[in-house]
Amino acid sequence: MIAFLKSWCEGIIVAVILSLMIETILPEGNNKKYVKVVIGIYLIFTILNPLLGKLNPEIEFKSNFDLPSIETSAKPNTQNIQELYTNGIKETLKNKIEEEFQVKVEKLAISYDETYENIENISLTIQPSGVSEVEKVVIGNETQPEPTKQNYEPIKQYISENYEVDKSKITIQ
Repeated sequence: MIAFLKSWCEGIIVAVILSLMIETILPEGNNKKYVKVVIGIYLIFTILNPLLGKLNPEIEFKSNFDLPSIETSAKPNTQNIQELYTNGIKETLKNKIEEEFQVKVEKLAISYDETYENIENISLTIQPSGVSEVEKVVIGNETQPEPTKQNYEPIKQYISENYEVDKSKITIQ
């Protein structure tokens, strides 16, 4: 009991000293009276808090306020999150490639590892934008030349640098 009274008195003394220091630091003005009210409430709380705790220690917040509980799911809907993440990366990549290299991205597929932290594979189907060259019409037994392949190395380089994917895992058609 003596220890309780000693700690209570020490708390009151610290609160009074603190409040006096605050009052002396404050400049004169309209706000000083509001600060004094707050300090007074703090002193009253400091004085009454241990007494209320000793008189009725069985006070529970839940018993005084019967609040309904809300059930929440601890498991997030990861499928929707993964789809949003994938679609966002696809749209960004498609727009950047079309803007940087003046091509049309027809199909884009991205596969991830099981944690969705690393991109495992990117597959693109690209159509050159603009007017495409018409193939020469050959009549007879002449052999047809091989169609020229587009050089997609700059696109692979861009994807590799910006999305940290190895060039061997990028397929462009």
